[in-house]
Amino acid sequence: MKLPKFLPWLLLILTAILLIRLPSFFEPHWYGDEEIYLVIGQTLRRGAVLYRDIWDNKPPVLYLIYALYPTLLWAKISAAGFVLATGAAIFFLARKIFADFSRPEFFSLLAVFLTGLLLSLPALEGNIANAELYFTFPIALAAFLLWQKRDFPKQILPVSLLLGLLFSLAFFLKVPAAFDFLGLFLAVTLIRLMAVKNPAGLKKFFRGEIKFYLPVMVIFLFISSSLIGYFYFNHALGDFLTASFVQNASYVAVDSGPLSRLSNPLFVKGFLLLIFLAGLTWRLRRKKISPEFFFLSVWVSFSLYGALLSNRPYLHYLLQIIPPAVLFLIYLITRARKYPILFLLTLSVIFSLTNQFKTAFHLNGKGYYENFLVFSFGRKSYEDYINYFDSRTANNYRTAAYLADRTTPSDTIFVWDDNAALYDLSDRAPAAKFIQAHHLTTIDPKNYALLAQKLAIVQPKLIVVARPVHFAFPELEALLLNRYQPTAAFDHLFVYRLSGAN
Repeated sequence: MKLPKFLPWLLLILTAILLIRLPSFFEPHWYGDEEIYLVIGQTLRRGAVLYRDIWDNKPPVLYLIYALYPTLLWAKISAAGFVLATGAAIFFLARKIFADFSRPEFFSLLAVFLTGLLLSLPALEGNIANAELYFTFPIALAAFLLWQKRDFPKQILPVSLLLGLLFSLAFFLKVPAAFDFLGLFLAVTLIRLMAVKNPAGLKKFFRGEIKFYLPVMVIFLFISSSLIGYFYFNHALGDFLTASFVQNASYVAVDSGPLSRLSNPLFVKGFLLLIFLAGLTWRLRRKKISPEFFFLSVWVSFSLYGALLSNRPYLHYLLQIIPPAVLFLIYLITRARKYPILFLLTLSVIFSLTNQFKTAFHLNGKGYYENFLVFSFGRKSYEDYINYFDSRTANNYRTAAYLADRTTPSDTIFVWDDNAALYDLSDRAPAAKFIQAHHLTTIDPKNYALLAQKLAIVQPKLIVVARPVHFAFPELEALLLNRYQPTAAFDHLFVYRLSGAN
């Protein structure tokens, strides 16, 4: 059997992407989000119920991925695997989209390389195993299936069922992924609608759409109801809904303003998005743009809306738009003379994003790889290596070593700070469901009193408090005064031991 000519090049590019990601496999425990996911994964492996016994404000699938093997190396390797899978899906989609190009395989391979590179850059937090690196794969695969099967072949049911699984996987990784699917579904539906030429064809169109999308929704509703049932019978349904959806809405509203106001940036952006969609549809109807360009334009615009949902300048949010943006820009640049207005509009969007995210935290790409190489050749100490990522990292390691040395594996600890790494590095279970101090500031204030009562009952052997305290917790201070003794201090981290504990 003769192998396709593109295969060695595709494998070479995917290998290069893996090498670009290689330094991330050796990162220390330093990034807050990853540490939260690791602690939750470890706690789930101990038999806890998500949201009821351990809390964070995202849907459940990301925590389940971490729980499969809750180590930082597993998180990095699994994220790399999803990035490579995304690249492969983008290649096969690009071959279809760029089919009329003079060199379709060259541009398809270019799309793979740029997608993998941008999803891996430390400057965009691509080295961090956040949800965006996982849900880009089901989105890219769904885009390939939707484009390939847009003409409704006879065996459409298996495709619809698979799309339902992919949509559910992405949605329960992180809610903004739903906007990519919405854009993709709208794009292929409108392309089919624009091809209808008479009333009889319109009736056939609606029949086909129902037949196509009904299994997608059935699968999604089945998975949703299964999750609801699981959390209901484990007395965690309210927590699940609050963490996955309600708190996400309030999180969005923090920087965007109340969702009840039409002046909210989300509604303004949504209005502009609908105008853009209407304009594209009108031009597609008049055959001023190709179906391929329409598909990519709608996809990238809805993806961008999802990425900017929270209106916060966190660079890893932009990873969501990388796959459609790469395909869109390659198509647009090669057809710039044909679409001059959209080319200028795209430049203005890029300029706007650059301005919005210019102050966001990120690692310097050159410094990141230089730090890895210098350490690898033995020219930098381990402490200097890990402190490159965050100046507090080595102190966390020292504190965690102390916590592990002064407790047994069956003991619990409590940390009043946004520093979940102490649980993970010490391999000690959290004494309460809230492992980040800021969690209590964004949920019901009564949780302060409930948490204090929980700590009084559980009596963790050690409590760590970061001082100065960023989130006032008078009940905790009273507990420390009455039942605990200060025993050690590591820079800003103060350790208190339960009075009378061995």
